[in-house]
Amino acid sequence: MVESSKPTVLITGVSGYLGSHCALVFLKDGSYNVKGTVRDTKDPKKIEPLKKAFGALFDQLQLVEADLENSQSIHDAIKGAQFVIHTASPYPVKRPNSEMDLINPAVNGTRAVMEASHLHKVKKVVITSSIVAILSAKTEDKPKDHIYTENNWSDPSPGDHIEAYPKSKTMAEKVAWEFREKLPEAEKFDVITINPGFILGPAFVGAGFSSGEVIDKILNGKYPALPKVRFGCVDVRDVA
Repeated sequence: MVESSKPTVLITGVSGYLGSHCALVFLKDGSYNVKGTVRDTKDPKKIEPLKKAFGALFDQLQLVEADLENSQSIHDAIKGAQFVIHTASPYPVKRPNSEMDLINPAVNGTRAVMEASHLHKVKKVVITSSIVAILSAKTEDKPKDHIYTENNWSDPSPGDHIEAYPKSKTMAEKVAWEFREKLPEAEKFDVITINPGFILGPAFVGAGFSSGEVIDKILNGKYPALPKVRFGCVDVRDVA
């Protein structure tokens, strides 16, 4: 049962690798009503791992169905929330048949989150972006000193310098900032994007997820080496 005296946080992709950890942190804190989106609340492959991981806290989690390509479902999920944690975004290890398979849900989902957050007067939105929204620029546009800041962006234009996933994360994050920038000053809400290089930790969601496959490749020496870069700021783009 939702306690009206507590603020509500909505977490997209709550059955995912990152979303499930975010949900557990909020549930353990106990200061929030916690809602989480899944595509199908009746899918045992998604729900049973959460029940096992969260234990008795699972009963305090409100699950709602939402899809990144269905903006109305995002609006319905966010209604009543004061805070939104947007972790849902496609992340396949294998190259997709079409880059739009990644770009469309990433961009459309983020746009829907921003629109719904504005409509329902959300106070703060935290979006999981990625380091790849910063690094994948054309060679001539990369900082000569190899120091990247919040002013550096990947270049999503066609070319060999960027693949589908970095393009999807870059375009999705830009949609969020552009949406906020266009709002009247009195209607702007707090937006934070976090740009991790990689997320490591125990998984609640079992095998067969992309981050787990990447970890397996790293441990078995099958993952390509990443470039060494330095950052002149914390990997967070923040508007207070």
